[in-house]
Amino acid sequence: MVEFGEQLRRAREAKGMTQQSLAEQLYVTRQSVSRWECGDRYPDLLTTKKISRILEVSLDDLLSGKEMTKVVERNPVVENKIVNNIVIVLYAFVVLSYLITVFDIVMRLILVPDNAINSSTIYLLVIQVVGLSISIAAFLYGLVHAVRGTLSPKRMGAVLVAYFAACIIADTNHMMPLKAWQQFAVMGVRVVLPNMIAGIAAFYYFIRVDNRKIWICLISFTSVWGIFQAVITLYPTMLGAEEFLALNISSRLVLSIAIDVLVLYQTYTLYKKRRHAIEISE
Repeated sequence: MVEFGEQLRRAREAKGMTQQSLAEQLYVTRQSVSRWECGDRYPDLLTTKKISRILEVSLDDLLSGKEMTKVVERNPVVENKIVNNIVIVLYAFVVLSYLITVFDIVMRLILVPDNAINSSTIYLLVIQVVGLSISIAAFLYGLVHAVRGTLSPKRMGAVLVAYFAACIIADTNHMMPLKAWQQFAVMGVRVVLPNMIAGIAAFYYFIRVDNRKIWICLISFTSVWGIFQAVITLYPTMLGAEEFLALNISSRLVLSIAIDVLVLYQTYTLYKKRRHAIEISE
């Protein structure tokens, strides 16, 4: 079976077009067309439809059903340039914010006298740093690939699974000081369990390419639940805090909501792309 890149090259040459002339009609660079023909990248499905119209060939001639799936799974989840720029800014802000938090914790451990801080507090702070470090690594990985335009579903899934794992570590850390088992259980159900569910769902949906709607529903539910939890826990605290602390809490609130909204957007964008690929291949 002839690959997409070879089919594209043959159709373009049969039409008497150069890579540059095709690129101009598609409003992309000549290098993009070259990468498609070499098999390094695939155009998104909308661009593929435009190519079929310009070269006057059917989609079936350009892409097999298997390659339809490759288009979705190898291309970035977010292909809209404006939205991708928002993703880049959000990821960069998350990395910077968490780095500042880690720096603050480390400086507190260094500057506070030994007799002013007990071992249990140090343990909790170290666990918090571990959770934040995982988040920093995950979002930095996502940031690099978002800038390169290579944040595919599997890479996006890796970012989300690592992020939810970091949330579990952070939330478990907050539960450690609780004495009553009832409080511990309630916190586990309210906070830890949703992140565990979200991590498992993200793994199967983004990485294992399991398109069952149960995973979409679970990711959606846990994201909405995360927004709700952020509002009910941070907003009242923000209202009663001093100006500097209120600013810090408000930024955490906005950041938390933005991440959950982005997860919802990426999940449904990928769902539409996979569904569209199936419809075209049929």
